[in-house]
Amino acid sequence: MLRKLLLITSILVIYSNPVDANAEIVGEETVGDTTQGQLPSGSYTEEDGSSGTYNEDGSGSYTDADGNSGTYNADGSGSYTDADGNSGTWNADGSGSYTDAYGNYSTYNADGSGSYTHADGSSGTYDAEGNTSYTDADGITTYSDAEGNTTSTDADSSGNHSTWNADGSGSNTDADGNNSTWSADGSSSYTNADGSFGTYDADGSGSYTDADGNNSTWSADGSSS
Repeated sequence: MLRKLLLITSILVIYSNPVDANAEIVGEETVGDTTQGQLPSGSYTEEDGSSGTYNEDGSGSYTDADGNSGTYNADGSGSYTDADGNSGTWNADGSGSYTDAYGNYSTYNADGSGSYTHADGSSGTYDAEGNTSYTDADGITTYSDAEGNTTSTDADSSGNHSTWNADGSGSNTDADGNNSTWSADGSSSYTNADGSFGTYDADGSGSYTDADGNNSTWSADGSSS
């Protein structure tokens, strides 16, 4: 009776965990699907020339008939290269990167922020709130906030500095120290490096004072004093 019980127990153990008939025994290791219900690893090649691999953990790779290829990982990340030379990566958290065939490169983050660099040397950044920065190939950087206010700094030794606001107002200071401001209503003022200054009003009136202190004004109707 004991011998029969042992034989039945052995059969049940073997039946509950069968070894794939196609699995290969290498030393002490079984290569192939060894567990009933577990996805197998393997590879494939289609008649059109596409091919791929897949693994038990969900990762794999592919190459299609047009030359596009990619890999994907068990954690949800992956990468690809298309037939045109563009390539990219993606991560499980939604971040990733992209490089096109012309050398333009960009990254994007899970929170909606990112950055980019163009082949011509220009670059930029943006954040999830809508704030951005852009530096052109000449080194001039422009900052913009989510409300549309913009500041530009000329970094190429000319020293120009400008701001533009969402309401249409702004200011500019050039490398020589001349300054001007303008308002949303159309009025403006300026101060020159030589000490002269002036104002312009939206109705066409204004004033001017030269470096020696001589002053003149004019009205909207064209009269002056």
